[in-house]
Amino acid sequence: MTTTETALNAKVHDLINRQIAEGQQLAVQVCAYRHGEPIVDTWAGTFGPGDDRQVQADTLFNSFSTTKGVAATALHILADRGLIEYEQPVAKYWPEFAANGKEKITVAQAMSHQAGLHAAPSREVTLDWDAGINFIAQGVPAWEPGTATGYHAITYAWVVGGIVQGATGRHIKDVIQEEIARPLGVEGEMYVGIPDGIENRLASLQTPPPADPNVPNPLALLPPDHDFFKAMPPDSGLNFNDMEVRKACIPSANGHFNARSLARMYAALANGGQVGGVRLVSKERIGLMSAVQMDWVDRVIFMPIPKSIGFMNGGNWSPGGKAGVNGPRTTAFGHSGAGGSTAFADPEAGLAIAVTLNKMQGTLQAEGPTYEVCQLIREELQLN
Repeated sequence: MTTTETALNAKVHDLINRQIAEGQQLAVQVCAYRHGEPIVDTWAGTFGPGDDRQVQADTLFNSFSTTKGVAATALHILADRGLIEYEQPVAKYWPEFAANGKEKITVAQAMSHQAGLHAAPSREVTLDWDAGINFIAQGVPAWEPGTATGYHAITYAWVVGGIVQGATGRHIKDVIQEEIARPLGVEGEMYVGIPDGIENRLASLQTPPPADPNVPNPLALLPPDHDFFKAMPPDSGLNFNDMEVRKACIPSANGHFNARSLARMYAALANGGQVGGVRLVSKERIGLMSAVQMDWVDRVIFMPIPKSIGFMNGGNWSPGGKAGVNGPRTTAFGHSGAGGSTAFADPEAGLAIAVTLNKMQGTLQAEGPTYEVCQLIREELQLN
């Protein structure tokens, strides 16, 4: 790192230590790249509640929906090779998907949460790959596909997984390992469904405290049958600290990463498709994979987030016209996860940032401590 980058790294390190001291964080990793070179790489805190071991650079954090961006990248790598076309019907690659009026849903629509298949299945189905694939194949759209968007919080797993599997015959977890992790040199740091033997590297999540009744809570105003609760049932029975859940393959929700692996992947996407001499996708693919498909108000998470093919985009869409965690440019794209993890690329700035953590925040799009970290990096680089 240059002297300037070393100073930036120190400022980010001081910030995350302050957040931990103030009780906002338990442990956190931050990694960032600019123009294909690392500029921030820092971590602090402890493994989890009742586990005072200090986290390290290779500690793995369950990063919830940040997983979606990794799964989407796997699909786009295949698209770049001509194996998948965004405007083709999903059923071209996965004939069973055509059941119950889904024969015209395109890959782009399905990957941008327009298919109306957002209602989550039972715990048993969620933990069984083949059952999840069948659940989506037999699903009935909740609205006319392409007329609305509603966040497929859990079911995205089998949407993207089913397309990849149908188009190539390969399991998406193998595509992630073979086409992303291995070429980038981050094997052992990027898993969707963990293998045996790495249990001692897993951070544990601290769930958020009950909502303060004196603080306005938008979820408390939602009716019980709102699409939010259909997509993310409060009684799902899924404990993401349980090894059974960690070992399942849920490429919408249970990716285990460190910040380094996520930042390296997005560094390639922010740098014309390559990093460290390794090309993930062609330069031309970046604009196609990140092109905004719609910016309608989402029926599940009730915000007008611009969505591309498997990603959420930047822009000034937050309440009050503020930029979200991805920053002010709509060409920035990535994905945040429940609790506050995030990872994204900002190609116009050549910037990639990843944040992994284990103290769950009550956020929808990485508001709070994670946003503060990303804002600090952009401000120091004069990118806001």
